[in-house]
Amino acid sequence: MGVFSGLEGSLEKYIEGFFKGKYKGHVEPAEIAKRLTREMRDRRQVSINKIYVPNQYTIHLNPAEYDQISTIASALSRELNDYLEQKSFEKKYTLTGPPAVSFAKDDLMRAGCIRIESEFSEAPPDDELPKAEKMRLEQTQRFRLATKGMADIEKKPDSFGWLKIEEGPDQGKYFNLGKGTMLLGRRAGCDIVLSDSSVSRRHAQIEWSRGQYSIIDLGSTNGTKVNGVRVTTRILKPGDTVALGTTICTFKVE
Repeated sequence: MGVFSGLEGSLEKYIEGFFKGKYKGHVEPAEIAKRLTREMRDRRQVSINKIYVPNQYTIHLNPAEYDQISTIASALSRELNDYLEQKSFEKKYTLTGPPAVSFAKDDLMRAGCIRIESEFSEAPPDDELPKAEKMRLEQTQRFRLATKGMADIEKKPDSFGWLKIEEGPDQGKYFNLGKGTMLLGRRAGCDIVLSDSSVSRRHAQIEWSRGQYSIIDLGSTNGTKVNGVRVTTRILKPGDTVALGTTICTFKVE
């Protein structure tokens, strides 16, 4: 049984031991496993008889953290594969193929943050999926095939988001989000530093992926709310109101 089997505390101790004294501001120990589980849950496709989940996962890391982890990447990937297989069994999910976790260097990633992309290696059986879901998956697969190997073709510029602080000690400030991941909190090392005492040191993070921004609460004391509803993770839409402690922000896209 791998070191990630059972409680996520095993994962935490393993990564802590590897990074200790080597890299300041590394990825939180249990975050990789938790985020993989969350990605699997969020991308699940419910069929008539089963719940299908992606089996291929790419973990994007800050270059310095990627270089640190590269020496054990193969072993770590195998352990994470076992972890996903166990989690899918516990949740009664069906993987569309053997789990495969890999790591990628991302120059846009901030230290201490990760971004995960997932894919189905093969589509669930046609007779299993509801018609609407089948059409959506087919369209996604066609899009991937059409764009594979076409990185040099000119693309439409992406739209980027920003936050405006409407209420709180930092009222009136604006923060551009750009691509990648932005960490929000009171700690000086955060990408967006808030002076609100009700905001945790590492309160939440906003991720850009597949043309959308998502906000993820990082176990903050006072929670993260979107449009008045406390959330763990939520895709943001233009005009959404985001509350971090007593700080109120408006999410906008330009």
